[in-house]
Amino acid sequence: MAVPSLSPDQADVPATEAATIGSLYSFLALTMRYPDPGFVDELFFEAFESLPASLGWQSELAAIRAWREKTADCLDDLRTAYTRLFITAAPGATIPPYASVHLDGDNALYGRTTERTRDFYREHGFDLQNESEPADHLRFELEFLAALANEGKFDAAELFLRTLFRPWFARFQEKMMQEARHPLYRVAIQLIDFFTKEEQ
Repeated sequence: MAVPSLSPDQADVPATEAATIGSLYSFLALTMRYPDPGFVDELFFEAFESLPASLGWQSELAAIRAWREKTADCLDDLRTAYTRLFITAAPGATIPPYASVHLDGDNALYGRTTERTRDFYREHGFDLQNESEPADHLRFELEFLAALANEGKFDAAELFLRTLFRPWFARFQEKMMQEARHPLYRVAIQLIDFFTKEEQ
């Protein structure tokens, strides 16, 4: 996601607040990328565990720590879980992380919602640097929210959450919590839900 420079009318937005929210969304976007040794390391796990800890989610934190303790190769385990959840699984068990699949009614990629999402990005000065994935992938939507926060464009972020993100994410989350057994992905989805609710 390309990020343009801060415009003068956003100078009154508290920089620390914008940076914190932007960093949070960027980190949550990482959890929805295919696991790679470039970012899945000890610092990643420490940062991940700090979120449920800060919210007082003791059972979720315990589940993550128990998984890490008993797993010989966490990266390989995450790759297997990511593939099973989001790419290939038994018919009906894969949960595609794309808004159009959950909103457009035909379970197809690159639907009307994909176009609406890309148009929203462009209307607010952003575009995808790599279009090998549809614009409405959960990761890209979180990166977009991070970019908006970093620029202090909170009104645009709120509009995006209300009109394009929450309607599909609620359906996706429900399916994820039914199907996903992996503790990291279950907690990641709960965190994304928590931090993208309008009242937050």
